[in-house]
Amino acid sequence: MQTNYYLVDENGVRMRFFTFQLDKAVALCMLSKKRNIMEVQMNSLYKVALILLISLLTLTAVIGCGKKDSKVLRMGTNAEFPPFEYKDGDSFVGVDIDLARQIAAKLDMELQIVDMDFDTLLPSVSSNKIDFAMSAISITEERQALVDFSQPYYVVNQVFIRALDGKVKLDNPQDIVKYKVGVQGSTTCEAYMKDNYVDKGTMPQENLMQYPSNIEAISALLSGIVDFVIIDASAAKGYAQQKPIEVVHQIETNENYGIALPKNGSKNDKIKQALKELLDSGEVQSIIQTHIN
Repeated sequence: MQTNYYLVDENGVRMRFFTFQLDKAVALCMLSKKRNIMEVQMNSLYKVALILLISLLTLTAVIGCGKKDSKVLRMGTNAEFPPFEYKDGDSFVGVDIDLARQIAAKLDMELQIVDMDFDTLLPSVSSNKIDFAMSAISITEERQALVDFSQPYYVVNQVFIRALDGKVKLDNPQDIVKYKVGVQGSTTCEAYMKDNYVDKGTMPQENLMQYPSNIEAISALLSGIVDFVIIDASAAKGYAQQKPIEVVHQIETNENYGIALPKNGSKNDKIKQALKELLDSGEVQSIIQTHIN
């Protein structure tokens, strides 16, 4: 469509000014408006798409982290008890360490080892800070009130040890009450000494000296602060390869080591089943023989 446009002078006379194709002008105007509308719409769609993408990535990351966390098996231990758990350089080694790795492999999970003080292990299990604890833990009625246990996987007795150059002898085990005895706190060794001697009044309380770890108790022994240390026989063998100590008497306590688990823990059944399979296959015995001659 072609349209003529005019200007009018001061006398009212029309003067032809120009001719323009209205349909083209209208089309251009409409196209310009449409383009602006499309740009606004595209900008809006871009923002929506960006928000959706960020949300999707965030959700994927959260789900991914959740899956990763659920695939981690957290084991608590006190790595100061050779040959069951100790450190060789930066690496955790020992019977319990190897056994825990086998259990994690059966569960298709990544084992995370958390090293902590022995007396914090069971509270950490009961509060679900860790999935289980393995640290040459003897199964007792007192401990069963706090946590669940797997079936036993090792039987052990307690022993009295002394320094190789120690001058004190223990010909009669009952004479132990006359001497200073070191012991790791919160252990069945400490319970034995209290139940059989201290609580019965046959041994002065000050003669039983408690230490946070077996290493500290043995250091006190070698320094002459205590005359004897009471410890699990398996650990005595392990420490004898590192320190100048010797066993002078064995106490037939026949304790059973077990895996400590939280009451009603979600992974309990799987861990117990994995241990059972390892016991039935002879793998547990093989691991023990590797570390204990």
